[in-house]
Amino acid sequence: MLNPIVVPLDGSELAERALAPARALAQYSQAELLLVRAASRPLFVTADVGYGVLYPEPSRVEARQAAEQYLAGLKAAYAGDARTLPVEAGEGDVAGAIVDAARQAQARMIILSSHGYSGVKRWLLGSVAEKVLNAAPCPVWVVRAPMPMRHMLITLDGSRLAEEVLLPARAVARCLGAQVTLLRVVPEMSGAAVEALNDCERGLGRRFADETLEEAAAYLTQVADRCRADDWEPHTAVRSGPAADTILEYAERNAVDLVAMTTHGRTGLRRWIYGSVTHKVLDQLPVSMLVARSAEASLG
Repeated sequence: MLNPIVVPLDGSELAERALAPARALAQYSQAELLLVRAASRPLFVTADVGYGVLYPEPSRVEARQAAEQYLAGLKAAYAGDARTLPVEAGEGDVAGAIVDAARQAQARMIILSSHGYSGVKRWLLGSVAEKVLNAAPCPVWVVRAPMPMRHMLITLDGSRLAEEVLLPARAVARCLGAQVTLLRVVPEMSGAAVEALNDCERGLGRRFADETLEEAAAYLTQVADRCRADDWEPHTAVRSGPAADTILEYAERNAVDLVAMTTHGRTGLRRWIYGSVTHKVLDQLPVSMLVARSAEASLG
């Protein structure tokens, strides 16, 4: 079966939280599950004598055997619904091993679990989830809360690039039976800009702001109509304000538990399609995220 759904695991119950939504999506889309455990070789440290003592790391063979045994148990529990793949993480590069496995399998999606914390505790696997988001060859669903997920928010900015999240979002929403809202955030005009327009014509600043909101609403109506033609029924919402803060506020006030958006998947200054918006939402909103990399990512 082509285009499996990849589920990276680290042996913890928290990582296995990704299995329930992954299995639901696999059944909905008739896809295969590919369970991946990176055979990393950690160092062991003890402080019994008052300072850290570093013991030798386990051998590559032992690490791979441990990964195989863990995955074999899961495969037996799933009664043939999934296949497993222990992969070796060179120099501890767990994220690279996950991305390589997904690329070789031509995965349709990666689903992994993470803490909903920020700062030091941000990711279950340290920086692994963030690195996977940067380099994944397919959409990544970061699960931060157990099932069910009832309300998905899809953020759009009027570009075809942002709309690339719609296809994977549709599959996820339908398999979850989730309500979907399409949100477009329109930047607020500064007072100086309003005054400048009013200097040209009385009331022009307000009319321009109103027309901008109307155009955003008309755009979302067109997208929603296309979605309905594809047999799903999203709601729409337009808000004005700073993009990231407005998304965060809307999600918190409307019981959103899954946010979907598109990113370039590049690094450095061009990393996010919304500048720092995606990064800020990921960092500050403790809900699940579906992040689709733009098809133009390879151009950067």
